[in-house]
Amino acid sequence: FSDKMNTLYSTFFPNSSMKSSMRNENDSNMKQIMEEGTIDSKLADLSVKERTDFESTSNNADEDLLLETSKLLQHRDNEKIEDDEEEEGNNRISVQEYFFPEVNPTIQRYYRFTASPTSPFAALHKRPGSIDAGGVTGLLRRSAVLPSHGTDRSGDWILVSVGGRSGWARKGRTMTTGGFVMARQFQGTEGWMGNHIFLLNGRIMLGSDAPLFFFTNSLLVCGVLLYLFIFLPKLEDPSWLMTVHQNFVITVTLFVISMSTLWISATTDPGILPAVSTPIKPTVPTDGTIGGPLGYRYCSTCNIFRPPRSKHCNSCNVCVSKFDHHCPWVGNCIGERNHRFFFMFLIGISVLTIITSMSSLQILLQAYRKTAVVEDPLTPIIPSSIHNITTSHSIPFMHVDTQTYVERLWASVLSMPMVMLFGCFTLLCAWSLTSLLIFHGMIISVAQTTNERVRNIYQYGRVQNTEDHGCFQNWKCAFCNERPRSLLPSDFTDIVVCDHSYPETLWKSESSASISESGELRAMQRLEEEEEVNEEDEEQE
Repeated sequence: FSDKMNTLYSTFFPNSSMKSSMRNENDSNMKQIMEEGTIDSKLADLSVKERTDFESTSNNADEDLLLETSKLLQHRDNEKIEDDEEEEGNNRISVQEYFFPEVNPTIQRYYRFTASPTSPFAALHKRPGSIDAGGVTGLLRRSAVLPSHGTDRSGDWILVSVGGRSGWARKGRTMTTGGFVMARQFQGTEGWMGNHIFLLNGRIMLGSDAPLFFFTNSLLVCGVLLYLFIFLPKLEDPSWLMTVHQNFVITVTLFVISMSTLWISATTDPGILPAVSTPIKPTVPTDGTIGGPLGYRYCSTCNIFRPPRSKHCNSCNVCVSKFDHHCPWVGNCIGERNHRFFFMFLIGISVLTIITSMSSLQILLQAYRKTAVVEDPLTPIIPSSIHNITTSHSIPFMHVDTQTYVERLWASVLSMPMVMLFGCFTLLCAWSLTSLLIFHGMIISVAQTTNERVRNIYQYGRVQNTEDHGCFQNWKCAFCNERPRSLLPSDFTDIVVCDHSYPETLWKSESSASISESGELRAMQRLEEEEEVNEEDEEQE
C-alpha cells in the first residue's frame, strides 16, 4: 500500500515524495491540513484512515482508496485551473450569466424575431389578444432575440422587453411566417440591444459609428504613407529640428502609438451599464440623492437608475458610466474605462500632424529658395525637378520688389501642389486636434467630463465637485488608478442555451401594475426626458 501511494503521489506531485515520516506527524498538523479546504480535508482524513487501519486494509480496498484519491486530486487540480482562468479573465461574467442575470429573475425564455420582406417589423402591444386592442407600445425594426417574462391565458401571446419598454407579442410557428419563435439557443450578438457592431463573430465590439472609425483608420494610414514615401524624400538635410532619418523614425513611432491607442479606445468597453429588460421598474436607490446633476437618474430606455456622472448615449443606445462624450471618429463612447487611451491617442495624433505640417512647410520653403530669377524680375523660371537641384547650383537671386517675391512664392506652390494641399490639411488637423488635446487636459486637471463642462454643472459654484482633489491628484487618478471592472462579457462568441425543462408561467399583471404605475416614478421619468432634451440642445450648441 505504501509503494502504491508513493507511486500515486509521484505521478501527481513529481517534485515531492511521500516519506514514511508523513505517517508519524502529530494530530495538530493534520488538523491544520484539514482547515485548508474541503478536498484537502478529505485527503487528510484519507491519510488518517490509512495510518490507523494500515495493517487491516485489503488489496481491493487499497485499489478503491487509490481511485478515490486520484479523483480528489484531479478535482482539486481542475478547481485550481478554473480559478486561474477566472483570475485571468478579471472575473468578468459569462455570456450565459449576462442574459440570465440574478438581478432579473423574471426572464423565462428567449424568443427570436427575424425581419423579412413580408414582416419587416414586429409590433409590441399594450395588452394581449386582438391586435387593435390597447394600442402599440413600440416597434421592433430589426432581427433580434428578446427575453420573455410569461404568457397570457391563451398561450398565444408573450410579454417581451427591450430594456424598459415591454409589450405583448404574438407567437409564431416558424420564422418565415412572422412573429416570435422560441429560441432554444442563440449567440450573444443576437441578444445585444445596443447599436454596436461586432467583428470576428463577436470577439470585437465596436461602437455605433464603426464606418467613421474605419474612415479614420484609412485616413491615418494613407496620410502617413504619402508623407513617408512621397513627401519626406523631398526634404533635404539639414532640417530645422531633426534629420530626415530621425523624422522618419519619429513619424513611424507616432503612427504606431496613434493606431494602437485608437483601436484600444474603439474596442474597449467605455463603462457600459447593462440594461435590465423587465416590465418591473427598479427600486429607488437609498444610498444617494435622486435627480439633479450629481444624483441617481432613472433611464427609461435601460430601465435602471444610473449612478452620478453617467449618461445614456443615444448613438450607441446604452448608458455609460462617467460619460465624457461620443466620438464619431473613434466610433465609440468615451467613458470611465477608455478615456485615458483616448487622451494618449490625442497626444500621438497631435504631435504627428504638427511634424508633418512643419515638414511640408519646410519643403515649400526649399522650393522657394531654389526658384531662380532672370533679368526680367517678373518672369521666374521654375526648374523641372526642383528638389533634385542643390543650393549651390541655384542662380543667385537679384534685388527685386515685393511683387517678385509673391510671384516666386506662387511659382514654388505651383511646382508642388500636392505638398501644399497636404500641408494645409495636416495644419488644420493639427490645429483642431491640439485644441481638443488642451481642452481634455484642462478638464482632467479639474476632474470634470466633457458632458459636465458643456452643461456648466460646476459654474459659479452652484454644485460642488467632490471628485476634484487638486491638479496633481486628478492626473494621478486619471492615469494611475485601476480601471473599474467591466460589467460585460469578455466577448459574445459563446452560445446561450435556454432551459426549457420547465413550462412557461402566466404573467401576473396585477403585481407589476402598482410598480409600473407609480406616480413618483412617472414624474421622475418625465423629468429625465426633459433634462435629456435640454442636454441634447446644449450639446448641439
